[in-house]
Amino acid sequence: MDLKNIHDANIIHKDYHSGNIFLDKSTYSEDIFIKKIKKDESNIKAITGDLGLSAIEPSDDDEVYGIIPFVAPEIFQGAKYTKASDIYSFGMIMWELMTGRRPFWDRSHDAYLIIEICDGRRPPIITNAPEGYELMKKCWHSDPTKRPTAKKLYRKIRAILRKEWKCRHNPTKIIESPNIGPITKINPNAIYKSRPLSEMIKSAENTINTINIKKIDRRKFDEFIENNEENENGYLTKEFQFDTYNDLYITREIEFDI
Repeated sequence: MDLKNIHDANIIHKDYHSGNIFLDKSTYSEDIFIKKIKKDESNIKAITGDLGLSAIEPSDDDEVYGIIPFVAPEIFQGAKYTKASDIYSFGMIMWELMTGRRPFWDRSHDAYLIIEICDGRRPPIITNAPEGYELMKKCWHSDPTKRPTAKKLYRKIRAILRKEWKCRHNPTKIIESPNIGPITKINPNAIYKSRPLSEMIKSAENTINTINIKKIDRRKFDEFIENNEENENGYLTKEFQFDTYNDLYITREIEFDI
């Protein structure tokens, strides 16, 4: 596993996604993709590329560059890149391999998605998931310290492969499911090309700050209404209720006759 070798050299990739993983053509036949395997499938080798952004850990570079679904939430929140942030990206690659879909293919890759990722949103749990799914979920844990290291991943994945090899005459099959397989319609604003993200992250931060201010104002209104419940002087007060369930955080005005 190339990521293990990269981390063993104390290097972090910083832009790890499926588009940066290539197959060594000398180790497989193209017929493998139409299920006519001519060479030993177990010998297929993958190569990690695009190390232009990689750095010795820890990295002090403040610029965030990448594909939103593959960027760890702590990076969006201002933390430095670490090996654990690469592991998060690896978890998203695992999900993509298991489902045949790109993470968040149906969403605009914008400030709102960044906010939701920081709040714990992950790609949907699939039915009939193959072995290794629990390992994948550990990789995208919100707490970087609870993610496995590349060495642990390497050992666990090798164990799964050995188990599959022993059962090669009766291999694990993924039952057909609407949650698995290619999709025909991708959100036009789902961008799977690495790009600078710092400005979008600032936009997400400003949105969060605005929401927090509104929530504080809501509490002030609530306290004001509570303190005036016994007021005998008849007057009309207004409370602004914030519908935070809506992605756009639209406000609506509600009148109370106190």
